[in-house]
Amino acid sequence: MIRCSSCNTINWKRLAIAIPITAIVNMFVLYALFMNPFSQNVIFSDNLGQSPKLVAVWTTLEPIPQMTSLLPALLITPAIFSFFFAVLYDSIPGHGKIKKGFAYGIILWGMIAVFFELFAPLGLFGEPLHLLAYELSLWFVGLVTVSMVLSGIYTRKQITNA
Repeated sequence: MIRCSSCNTINWKRLAIAIPITAIVNMFVLYALFMNPFSQNVIFSDNLGQSPKLVAVWTTLEPIPQMTSLLPALLITPAIFSFFFAVLYDSIPGHGKIKKGFAYGIILWGMIAVFFELFAPLGLFGEPLHLLAYELSLWFVGLVTVSMVLSGIYTRKQITNA
């Protein structure tokens, strides 16, 4: 049987509050970073050497990704990483909400964004490195922001030795 040694310190009430807020912030922040006109012009720029394959996936190949097709990832993923934030809380570097949130954002960036960008845009579509770097910087800002919001809401349950 698997036992969660840190489950007795998880503040389930705070986690229940943090998950929907984090999911909404994640959706809006990442959408704002990636879908604004400036980012769209950079990411899909022929002048900057964007891969025609990547552009086709997002603009012409059916089915064309829509916001509704992206919602599950933008809403479910934060629930998962919020849960792991609570489970790993004591192991996340830093003392205080800002440092823990920043550290967790870097961890998420390294595990989610770097993997995704190296696998799909670079590996499958041949995206140029300078555009990959731009997208990774957007991911960094987004995931650190969302993690700091999560860290600001979530607090570990205090165990009293009675």
